[in-house]
Amino acid sequence: MRAPVAAREATAEEIALETDLVRLALRAAEHHPILKAVYAGPPEWLEEAQRDPGHPEQLATAANDLAERAASGGHEYVSGQARSVAVQLEVKQGRALPYDEMVAALLGFELEPVDREATAKLRDEVVELAGGDVQAWERKQLVTGEDKWDAAVSAYVAGRRYVFGGGFPIHIEENLELIRINDELWSVNLSWYPPRRMTCEVNVATPRTPATVTFEVAHNIYPGDYLHLAVLQQHTYGRQGHVAASIKLKNAPESVISEGIEETALLRMLPDPTRDEVLAAKLEWLRRIATFEGSLAVQVEGRPDSEVLATMARDGFMDGARSAFQMRLIKHPLWGPYQYTYILGRDLVEEADRRFAGADQEAYLEYLYGGMHTPRTFLRDLPTIAAR
Repeated sequence: MRAPVAAREATAEEIALETDLVRLALRAAEHHPILKAVYAGPPEWLEEAQRDPGHPEQLATAANDLAERAASGGHEYVSGQARSVAVQLEVKQGRALPYDEMVAALLGFELEPVDREATAKLRDEVVELAGGDVQAWERKQLVTGEDKWDAAVSAYVAGRRYVFGGGFPIHIEENLELIRINDELWSVNLSWYPPRRMTCEVNVATPRTPATVTFEVAHNIYPGDYLHLAVLQQHTYGRQGHVAASIKLKNAPESVISEGIEETALLRMLPDPTRDEVLAAKLEWLRRIATFEGSLAVQVEGRPDSEVLATMARDGFMDGARSAFQMRLIKHPLWGPYQYTYILGRDLVEEADRRFAGADQEAYLEYLYGGMHTPRTFLRDLPTIAAR
């Protein structure tokens, strides 16, 4: 099987910059643990960071310096990731940044208002698919316990069929546990436990519709987050030598494309989705938008929590428990700024999908899953991949 076209072999200069990034990020994460999501690089680097984490101020300075060096060397990915490390350390140390400026600094892309016309169209689609009453549709469909577990397993099996059934161009080895939990409102979550354990945790106590469970599992495992991680770590890093692909950071430019892949995962996996499956995906997209707009209302406009909760519940068709949980995300130091990744990421990946419709899907999937992307480079570099 041929190597991913998007992940050519790393040059010595790239390896040097990427090594600096990863070792710096590991040390920064000792002071700011939510910075690091997954790491699959040399274990001695992680041990070294734990033994000698350094000082946050010096690490922030080093990250800013690395961002400048990488930009000068033409490595935009390292530059953006390093800048995000610096900003997160600086904010944790007390630097005050308005919400919109912080999101732009972290993600390397100016925050833009949500497209009202597109949102209204999405809302109309959701209402039509639900037969006029979204909340009634959801209430009737909700499952928990074994029924939810069965829905999760079915989605996992469908995802494995997509990846290992001959249609996906990159071979991966799976190292993942599917487990059930019942102690958090979060419904489905992919977690990493050092040094190599990955779990997808299905909370069987949190009610969801079977179609929503399918969306969540596709988002978190196949062909979403886990598949993307596996390609980056096993191919882009393991075969092409791009050290930066060994680590996944949160609230960094790469997060945008990662979430775009995850948000579109269900409809990528299912060539002929049911009405409920399309509805579940689009309803979750609408809820992402409502939460992002809630973030702006709280963090930028200073609106009271009660007003924002009511608006999110109305615009996202959420019950009280779901809107309260989304408010917790808005106010969280990681998930508050992170909300924009869902909006921007889906927009970028859907646009790339449109541009590659009917073209070489194998090359496109290799680019999508195997490349190290930022919001500024993702669409710009697509013509290069098409030419290959």
